Amino acid sequence: MPREFDLVVFGATGFTGRLVSEYIARSGEPVTWAIAGRNRAKLEALGLGVPIIVADALDPAAMASVAGRAKVVCTTAGPFAKYGSDLVAACAEAGTHYCDLTGEVQWMRRMIDAHHATATRTGARIVHTCGFDSIPSDLGTWALQQEMIRTFGKPATMVTALFGETSGGVSGGTVASALETMTEAAEERGVRKLLANPYALDPDPFAERPPAPDEVSIGWDRRLKMFTIPFVMAQVNTRVVRRAHALAGQPWGKDFVYREVMSTPGTPRGLAMAVGITGSLAGLLFAMKRPRLREQLAKRAPKPGEGPSPEVRAKGHWKVRLIGEAGPNRLVYVVADEHGDPGYASTAKMLGESALCLARDPLTSSGGVTTPSVAMGQALLDRLRRAGLTFEVAG
Repeated sequence: MPREFDLVVFGATGFTGRLVSEYIARSGEPVTWAIAGRNRAKLEALGLGVPIIVADALDPAAMASVAGRAKVVCTTAGPFAKYGSDLVAACAEAGTHYCDLTGEVQWMRRMIDAHHATATRTGARIVHTCGFDSIPSDLGTWALQQEMIRTFGKPATMVTALFGETSGGVSGGTVASALETMTEAAEERGVRKLLANPYALDPDPFAERPPAPDEVSIGWDRRLKMFTIPFVMAQVNTRVVRRAHALAGQPWGKDFVYREVMSTPGTPRGLAMAVGITGSLAGLLFAMKRPRLREQLAKRAPKPGEGPSPEVRAKGHWKVRLIGEAGPNRLVYVVADEHGDPGYASTAKMLGESALCLARDPLTSSGGVTTPSVAMGQALLDRLRRAGLTFEVAG
């Protein structure tokens, strides 16, 4: 059905929501779009000159109205376990495409169980994790596999992602989402069990699959001559890649394995970095699991709406090396952004381009609760390359 808007950005006054809205305003794409949130004065203060919709995320009727007026809804209003469920339900029912930047696995599982069938029926593409979590992992693995097939005639049976050189900051919204996840995990055994399942987001989380334990210690990658350590977002990204493979019909084989780590240089300084980061991560996880320490972290962390300065965002950068292996065949693929910190400047590009892709490009994928690579594939890859991100075979 014809919609009033091609695109609505919900949560536009939040830290990341403002960056995404500004990105879309600068894009020059011929879209009719609006910004939405619960505070008209804050929305007007953005000065974007587009229509404003006042709506509360906790009002199901308001979310149904927003979904009914738009072809695509792009939202940054988290924590999504608190504020996102009614909007997903409304979009699935209305056949409205949807994208967000959540990393809340337990909430995504609930959305899959509640709305995948409805979205499949209505054609709504419900696409979570359209930021640094998990486009480099998901779309990067998909792009690597296309190169493997072109080069060797077959896909990799194992892909290892090494998240390397990175610079950036943290926003209050990210902290709030992490705290919400850990609070749920502390209070509900079922959530803890789900988060520990490496196939938590698969259509059938309990189907027989290859073992895929999360990395928990320092290692060594002999191919790149780098140290490897546990990566804080691997418990999100790996689940998204595995769901993508399952939704696509397991094109890389039933025994396909994906793993994800962080890398540091293979030098004495790199080893010291590996030890320090691993120890800090262990300490953070220890604190996040304990209510009083979690409370103290929340008091000291940035508040929702706060985040890194424009200078920090502009100087930020990130790089991921994906290694594909199929028997003796091996290929290294690089996904990177040299001009934007991962969580904000670069995520604004990725989420903004995902929203524009859903609104403008002639996609052929089916509806359902899906992933960036399954929903948008080559169309999104082309957009992100034009936006300045690197997706290429290592030279």
